[in-house]
Amino acid sequence: MRLKSAAEDFEANTLRAVPGLLGKLSYVGRLQDDKRAGDGRYEHWGLAEVYGDDAAQRAIRTSHRVLLSEVLREPLAGLLKDVLVSCSNEDLTEREFLASSTLAHSLPTRLSPAARAHLGSVLSALLALVESRDSANLPGASQPR
Repeated sequence: MRLKSAAEDFEANTLRAVPGLLGKLSYVGRLQDDKRAGDGRYEHWGLAEVYGDDAAQRAIRTSHRVLLSEVLREPLAGLLKDVLVSCSNEDLTEREFLASSTLAHSLPTRLSPAARAHLGSVLSALLALVESRDSANLPGASQPR
């Protein structure tokens, strides 16, 4: 008898190890097959092995939608702080992480056009904020008097 559901196991043992909210969204998006060629199934051998493929698919799909919802509800100031945490495990700069196609395509299948547009605008705003902050902090930039 298992003590955890597939969803509890996925969140406790897999997602907890991934830093940052955007990092988690990016990670789960990479578990999903190529949406253009496939049906959006997720590949997580261990979860499928322990709980069965159907339970693993449901657990990851639910987590994916919850993560997206959390990202879209989070204020930009919180997400801006999250970017640094999220990209720390990716070996990317903040700018590279936000501009990567992986993050922009980290969406669950069968998602409304409005949710897609919302995430796109959030990522664009975050990228603009990172670039603005970086250019304001250039060495040799004039300091306020």
